[in-house]
Amino acid sequence: MDYEYTLDEYDRPIAEFSMGFEALGNWFSQELGDDEQALDELLSIVQQLLQGRVSERALYGSESQLQLNTQEVEVMPLELDREFSPPEHTQLTDDGSYAHCGLPDFHQALLSWQQFLQP
Repeated sequence: MDYEYTLDEYDRPIAEFSMGFEALGNWFSQELGDDEQALDELLSIVQQLLQGRVSERALYGSESQLQLNTQEVEVMPLELDREFSPPEHTQLTDDGSYAHCGLPDFHQALLSWQQFLQP
């Protein structure tokens, strides 16, 4: 899993993750952004998971949710309306809105994000 952190034209932090992990970049860019408190809270949750003090957690953002357990992290879109049913023969595709990775890799990416945000 490769990633790069940059700033957009408005000096907002942007995380770009390699193919297959784009949803993680979206979570970092859109849900975390430069919110130090949210980042600190997420790092605390990851530490608790790594230490085995909790077994799983779920965080909900404005567009996606983050499911964490002691082994891995998943980013997925918020649930669709439960009454939604696609037309027959319609296939819903993964458009970069879902990704998963190991918890240690996610932790390292978060620490790198934190370092990137520091002046």
